[in-house]
Amino acid sequence: MQTQMLPAAEKLYKAENERLSSDYGNAKPYPWFAIALGVLALAALGWAQHRNYRRTNRVFNHGLLAATAAATVVLLWLVVGHTFARSGLNDSYDNGVRSLNVLNDARISSLKARGNENLTLVSRGAETTEVDGKSEDKFDVAYRAQMKQLGGADSGLLGEAADLADDSEGGNPVAEAAKNVGVWKDRHQVARSSDDSGDYQGALDKVIGAKADEPTGECFDNVDAALDRALAHEQREFQQAAKDGRGAMSGLAVGAAVLAVLAAAGAVLGIGRRLSEYR
Repeated sequence: MQTQMLPAAEKLYKAENERLSSDYGNAKPYPWFAIALGVLALAALGWAQHRNYRRTNRVFNHGLLAATAAATVVLLWLVVGHTFARSGLNDSYDNGVRSLNVLNDARISSLKARGNENLTLVSRGAETTEVDGKSEDKFDVAYRAQMKQLGGADSGLLGEAADLADDSEGGNPVAEAAKNVGVWKDRHQVARSSDDSGDYQGALDKVIGAKADEPTGECFDNVDAALDRALAHEQREFQQAAKDGRGAMSGLAVGAAVLAVLAAAGAVLGIGRRLSEYR
């Protein structure tokens, strides 16, 4: 689990995050080419109406006027729709993706910490590493590093998650997780003291024992459950914001096509009417 499953899962998670960031980068820029075409179309229609006015002394050509109105609506729909869609995407990132990333990192850290805590009892000092000139249990050192990364109410990943939470439904589970992390650390210290003093069974009970033993496993389960609730809430927030952004562009393709056909028809009819007067 420590050497294969968790690293593989973390690698997949990072790859999906990079893919999501790439998708956001591709979705946010304005469609400048389409906007430029719309502006050119309006300029061409304006030139045609001005030319028509100079040659016929008629201020309005109903066909060209209808074409200009249709082209203007399409251009405004494109710009305004994309602006709202962009706002929705930004909201989904700020209030969804960022929180999800931090919460997922926190969950990975808690899983790693729990695994290293269990391995500390399994190895019983068989694998060591040097820290500040002293030889210490390799897995306990890794556990402390992961718990430091996990943090608490005002530090680490949980502190960052608390800052990103924008409502009580997202903030309360994070606060609960931070509280249980504090209890977890205290119980872990008791387990290490028992192990260091030679009471291996006492240490074992404090890590994987029954509920009456107040084991660290109970704290881990509470942390994991709280993070799961926070993740579910942020996922809903992300989906709603993304849906709002997508909704801003709904119907644009069909609407633009219909209006483009109407604009072309209006231009043809308007010009055709003037031409028929000279036949």
